[in-house]
Amino acid sequence: MSRIVAGRFDRSLDADAALERLKRDGFARSEVDAFYVGPPGQNARMAIGGDAPSDAGSRGAGRSGIVGAVAGLAVGLIIGSLIGMHAVLLACALGALAGAFAGVMIGLHGARPSQATRDHPVEPRGGRMIAVNVDRSGSERLAIEALRASNARDVGVTQGEWRDGSWRDFDPRTPLATV
Repeated sequence: MSRIVAGRFDRSLDADAALERLKRDGFARSEVDAFYVGPPGQNARMAIGGDAPSDAGSRGAGRSGIVGAVAGLAVGLIIGSLIGMHAVLLACALGALAGAFAGVMIGLHGARPSQATRDHPVEPRGGRMIAVNVDRSGSERLAIEALRASNARDVGVTQGEWRDGSWRDFDPRTPLATV
């Protein structure tokens, strides 16, 4: 396993500047890998599409949907009773539908990285990624400085398989340990 420093870039101009600085700092082409990471959910890691069956922010949304559907059904029953018997079924159905939708929307939230698991990830944003193999002594600090000076976000360090000048086991769902 190799030690890898990586950073994501919002702008290609900044990524190009980082590549140029890494070259000036003495990094060989075989020590630097640049590639694009798709937005969360668009990296086709699952056979039917997407990256995971669900994300950490959706936990509990199903339960909230059921509670909302029951509450909507009760409200629909009351309103339907007031309107007339012929409207009860329609009012119940519409109330349950609206309640389920509202319950699910309330149950969804932005997940924190501490809630992430392999099955329910909190994926980092997409963008251009530059990864640097820092197995050479003294190169880690240089790589971090070069990425930060070029406006990289999410600069982090990890372990991975580095072969033939590229990071072979990169997983876009796994957040980097930021430095």
